[in-house]
Amino acid sequence: MIASRPVNTTAPPQQPSLRPLIAGFVLAVLLRGINSYLTLSFGVIEEGPTIAALFFFAFFFLSKTAITSPEMVIVATMGSAGGSLGFISNFYAAKAMTGTPYTVFEMAGFAVVTSLIGLVFVIPLRDLLILRENLPWPGSKATASVIEALVEKGDPKQPYYLVASVLACIAYVVLNNDGGFGIVPESTEIPLLGLAAYGAAVAWSPFAIGGAFLMGMRTCIGFLVGGCILLIMAPHLPTPAAPHRYVWPGIGFLVSTGITLMLVNWRVVVSSVKSLVSIRGSNPDDDDPVLRPRTYLIFIAVALVATSLFSSLALGLNLLLVLVLVVVGGFLQNVIATRAAAQTAFNPARVMGVLLQGVTAMAGGSSAATNLAGAGFVAGSGAQAGNLTGDMAYGRWLKVPSRWQFWAQTLTIVPCAVVSAYVFEWISKTKTIALDGGDLPAPVAKMWAATALIFDGSTPMPPGAMKAMAIAAAVGVVYVVLEENQKLHKYLPSSVGIGIALVLPVAYDFAFFLGGLVFWGLLGKGFKVKDLTLTTLAVGAIVGEGLGGVMKPVLQMLKVIKG
Repeated sequence: MIASRPVNTTAPPQQPSLRPLIAGFVLAVLLRGINSYLTLSFGVIEEGPTIAALFFFAFFFLSKTAITSPEMVIVATMGSAGGSLGFISNFYAAKAMTGTPYTVFEMAGFAVVTSLIGLVFVIPLRDLLILRENLPWPGSKATASVIEALVEKGDPKQPYYLVASVLACIAYVVLNNDGGFGIVPESTEIPLLGLAAYGAAVAWSPFAIGGAFLMGMRTCIGFLVGGCILLIMAPHLPTPAAPHRYVWPGIGFLVSTGITLMLVNWRVVVSSVKSLVSIRGSNPDDDDPVLRPRTYLIFIAVALVATSLFSSLALGLNLLLVLVLVVVGGFLQNVIATRAAAQTAFNPARVMGVLLQGVTAMAGGSSAATNLAGAGFVAGSGAQAGNLTGDMAYGRWLKVPSRWQFWAQTLTIVPCAVVSAYVFEWISKTKTIALDGGDLPAPVAKMWAATALIFDGSTPMPPGAMKAMAIAAAVGVVYVVLEENQKLHKYLPSSVGIGIALVLPVAYDFAFFLGGLVFWGLLGKGFKVKDLTLTTLAVGAIVGEGLGGVMKPVLQMLKVIKG
């Protein structure tokens, strides 16, 4: 298990230089903007540590000053903070789908206070999940492997692969006929048995094709299965030409599979809850404390006061509800979600958002605007707590002081929160965001918005929607039980891929599957391309689509291309 690996004994530098701090700051803000677009387009993002590490290496690999592992860890940590906060755009979008959108000030303020709450709980999470337990941390292992490969071997080809793939993907996105110059196709229909009438096509999406490598082949096959299910259902749905717009089966499947995964792995949840009471002050075995006790108490006080004042005065939440969200949304759900990610690489943030909406409703916040705050706490606090805890795992292995990572990530909160607000405001002015249809699929936002309206009771369910949700939920429960059987696991497509596929356009579902064939099959198995190079190409595709997607509205406003 990766947690038992020997820690690098090389003495760390006396203090971090400005180079990784400045680069990490820039990359955090950049990834925040990119992931705002990607999470609303696909419902999934690449949080950012590997992307940030690769870009930092590409920027400075020719520098006279050698790149060190501590520098890479700092940059990866800051990139992770900015990239993962992109997930909060789903909360902003869900609010816009259910009523009056938040203002820029409300969005930025909410991102800041929930991020502070997340950072408060990083210290007990680190104590609990890194120092006291021996967990595999597959995501952290992957980031550490990339850092070690780049620093120790210094592969000079990777920066060129990265730059070439980013530029090629930006060019494609800007040149395609989905709001671009219209020179290349955005997708290609599949002329088979008349299925094109139901959305059968392949989207030439760099993110879907490249990101497929980071998701794994089982997940890619899950996308294929989900896309085929949509085509089978399409003739019987009220939106046959776009079956993904009938979101109810997808919501039922996603929620039931997420909850069932936690129930099947009940020992993870139970041990998480039990271990909460095992923390008794500072861990005597901690040879690298994050903060001094007095500093930590001051930080807690600032976070709680800021959250209480903003939530009550700006958002109209009562203080009891705020306390519930801090305890359940800031701590308990992060313990469960972070432990799940540390053991399986599956972070149940989407379904956790739904569960926190239910908790909020039971605590008296049944209105759509109020119970969405539960999902918002998951997005904001989870972006800081869960990801920084995972970052501190590889930071510890590579002998980087935990306080460096903590304060480096703290530096990104305000600028990334402001960017998150303005980027969403920008996107909402150039794209239609709606629960029924809209220009962006926004699967997670639609799931949260639909759930909010159910708790609110103000909008009646479409005919047959409840039945569709119930059937899909029942199928999801059975599927996860079968999937968790060790003998069947490797033969069954990932339930996560199937669930997300049910709320994405079929063209994107098939694009993820195509990406899996290209990266895992053709390049990996066929041409024996090494994993580091495949990771670089995947990162280039992800960033390229994100940058291209953000650039198109700019070019439209400048009248360079037609809106």
